Amino acid sequence: MQKCLWLILLLVIGSAQAGNGTEVANINCNGTWIRSGTDKLELVSACGKPEYEEVVSGDNFNKLEGVLYNLKGKKYVVYLKTGRVVKIEWLR
Repeated sequence: MQKCLWLILLLVIGSAQAGNGTEVANINCNGTWIRSGTDKLELVSACGKPEYEEVVSGDNFNKLEGVLYNLKGKKYVVYLKTGRVVKIEWLR
């Protein structure tokens, strides 16, 4: 079951990387606006633990992470580079 969930989430993040998501400027988590430049600590403090997270590319010094959030029934992939938000995509 856990492997199946992992594969589904991997496909969701993969589809966002392929440009199937719609880029949005910001999202609101419990009254806190998350936008490009927001650091990971503030993101997690406002939105909670993501449903899934993965290092998309890079290494420990210059990595690109994708984190998946389900907010009010909408799925978002938030991309972080070196601990700061660089892009947010809404998945249809």
